[in-house]
Amino acid sequence: MRTKTLLIAIAALVAAGVVTSKAQVYSANVVGYVNTVLPGSSAFSMICNPLDAGTNAAENLISCLDSGDTIYLWTGNGYYSSTYYGGPDGYLTAPMDWVDQNNVTTNSPNIPPGMGFFYSTQSGDQETNTFTGVVRTTNNIALPGSSAFSLVASTAPIGGSLESTNFGLPLDSGDTIYIWTGNGYYSSTYYGGGDGYLDPPYDWVDQNNVTTNAPVVVPGQGFFYSTQSGNAETWNQNFIVQ
Repeated sequence: MRTKTLLIAIAALVAAGVVTSKAQVYSANVVGYVNTVLPGSSAFSMICNPLDAGTNAAENLISCLDSGDTIYLWTGNGYYSSTYYGGPDGYLTAPMDWVDQNNVTTNSPNIPPGMGFFYSTQSGDQETNTFTGVVRTTNNIALPGSSAFSLVASTAPIGGSLESTNFGLPLDSGDTIYIWTGNGYYSSTYYGGGDGYLDPPYDWVDQNNVTTNAPVVVPGQGFFYSTQSGNAETWNQNFIVQ
């Protein structure tokens, strides 16, 4: 992934691109679009909204939204699900064209940049969603302490190692990141820093207690983050040209 190319392009307000195996990012004048592949047949994807659409309601973000598609938002101790039943084959009328897990009609989920979520497509075919909007370069996402989980993502449409300064995660020894593999999680716990016991570049241990490299994400991908600290922290991301 040509992260540096994207950085330079954003700073100069010219076109640039980032290509990964799972997503494509094109940016011009700090406004662009991101293509994210979604598996069909009700499979789950852990994704995010990588661009600020202004009004970040799901119906404005998911261009391939079909009746029966479901969005799962993390509440801190479980999920709040919303299933879409609008469109030509839906049975509800906008703006109440969503039903939650209690079979109660609800509004369209709001998904700002920096929030990860699960998405399940009803279609039997793989689809590609096109996110459009403004590139946000900063965030300040609250992270609960005491090993609580947050489903988060980069606010900027970037990929690469989560140890990179482009992400600016407040990594402390013992923090764990969970990456969705399609049928489960691959976890990586950080043991670097002043109180770590491993040496870079192998300052991570996976769920099998095997040393590994830092987790890698692609643009538009969400992940679970668990902070070891007993105190709440803030993820302050400042995406700038080095």
